[in-house]
Amino acid sequence: MPLFSRFFDPEWRFIGWVPGVRTGRKIYLAVEFLVLFLAVPALVFYNVMPFSKIGILLGFTLLCTMLLLLDNRFNRKKLWNVRGLHKSLRGILARFIPAAFFLVVIILMLEPESLFNMVRNDFNAWLFVVIAYPLLSVYPQEIIYRAFVFHRYESIFPKQRFMIHVNAISFGYLHIIFGNYPAIFLTYGAGYLFARTYAESKSLLAVSIEHALYGILIFTVGFNHYFLNSIVLDLNIFFN
Repeated sequence: MPLFSRFFDPEWRFIGWVPGVRTGRKIYLAVEFLVLFLAVPALVFYNVMPFSKIGILLGFTLLCTMLLLLDNRFNRKKLWNVRGLHKSLRGILARFIPAAFFLVVIILMLEPESLFNMVRNDFNAWLFVVIAYPLLSVYPQEIIYRAFVFHRYESIFPKQRFMIHVNAISFGYLHIIFGNYPAIFLTYGAGYLFARTYAESKSLLAVSIEHALYGILIFTVGFNHYFLNSIVLDLNIFFN
């Protein structure tokens, strides 16, 4: 029985179904989700919001963090959780190594001239990405899309598999702000991996490391031109 016990464990089958949540509350949360994760990225894409992307991201991160910390049901250990990292690290690396090989092959087939172009042509910018991207972009995104979404909307997306797909779709959709379809499709696939890692590890540290690995890989192998508006590439956006 222990071999199959996890399949009968509510923590495995459900993100965290909350009993007693009223229909009105669920409707409110559904509308809130649509506004925050569908309408807001569209407004950013159409330059309707008079703020820099970094300002929106960090402001939204602070709001989500505050709401999580004020919620007594939220387990704050998930914001770091080293034990969860130890549990997931082998799987993260096992997925990342073939993915890196696959991306190199793809860019050699489609755009061989772009291979390692950022490293070769603008090493300082690449180094800035390696250092700043995990801090300014990755961890804030993971607070919003993994910790906040998984916790706040657990009552409207209670089944783990459904939550993971919704999370991946909304994460991919966010990248319409870059104005190209490849960015959306690339990040949908990555978002699915990140959502699964978070659901299994309950560790924002684990999923942030995985996210940082793939993000740095994208900029290293030569797909950086699909993310030219990345918040870590132009310091002037801090003053827009």
